[in-house]
Amino acid sequence: MLRKDTELGNKLRTKGLVKISHQMASSIGSSTVKTSCSQISIEGVYRFLRNDKVDADNIAVAGLNSRLPALTSSNTILTLEDTSTLCQRHNVTK
Repeated sequence: MLRKDTELGNKLRTKGLVKISHQMASSIGSSTVKTSCSQISIEGVYRFLRNDKVDADNIAVAGLNSRLPALTSSNTILTLEDTSTLCQRHNVTK
């Protein structure tokens, strides 16, 4: 899980990311709607994700940094890869 010292350039964005990551981690495999406890919480997640100042790379770095202590003290690291692809073709496309 992300730590409270994760940095996204703004304390409110950082607080939002930590809250969302904790929600998602407590219900792995569930949708955003199912992990949120209220309509306000759901809208908050969507507002966070639509924010132009929220950068996916910064979130990835924050996630990696939160795991670095465990990774550096371990002799074994398991990496998972999703090789699925999504192709949306329709007969009207060229």
